Amino acid sequence: MCVTSFITYNNMDSNKQKIVYENKKKSGVYRITNLENGNDYVGSSVNLGSRFYNYFSFKYLDVRTTSSLICKALIKYGYSKFKLEILEYCDPLDVLLREQYYLDLLKPKYNILTVAGSSLGYKHTEEAITKFKARRHTKETLEKFKTRLFTPEMREKISISKGTKVLVRDLLTNSTSEFNSIRKAADGLNAPNSTIRYCALQNKLYKDRYQISIIE
Repeated sequence: MCVTSFITYNNMDSNKQKIVYENKKKSGVYRITNLENGNDYVGSSVNLGSRFYNYFSFKYLDVRTTSSLICKALIKYGYSKFKLEILEYCDPLDVLLREQYYLDLLKPKYNILTVAGSSLGYKHTEEAITKFKARRHTKETLEKFKTRLFTPEMREKISISKGTKVLVRDLLTNSTSEFNSIRKAADGLNAPNSTIRYCALQNKLYKDRYQISIIE
């Protein structure tokens, strides 16, 4: 589905500072598109500059790879493989309403949730969705939507179903182990998540012994 965006940044890597600066304290709806496969993600924020600043933080992405397909994709492909569009700027009270409009219109593949602000795995009735679209939210409510956390059980379930599977080969014993996520592999090797991810992406041995590969 083709839509006219308000602003387009064709390369998220080369436009990092511009993206954050130009959207500081602005509220609206955005779309991030993978230039290689066309998959996209739609999101909204009452402070787009702050949201984009987080996207450019590896630490922010790393802790969300098991629950966010777009964070996982940004790490896998790199910022240069994505473009960012501001679909529209709007009043902070309307961001979820407008996000829902674009979720319905574009059906972005990187969005796990199909209802803006909804809980993971919960299916709203048509009546509830209609009421949701019609209501207006306070800034306090919007912040609660943004900061909603998943339970440990939910995180474990997401990790298994959506996590980046990892294969670890011990060159000393010539044995292999498969893990459901980078976090699980990091726990197994008693190493930081970022170190395991770096070794896998850069084809580096961990402790000159462990060969780490991401299973597609």
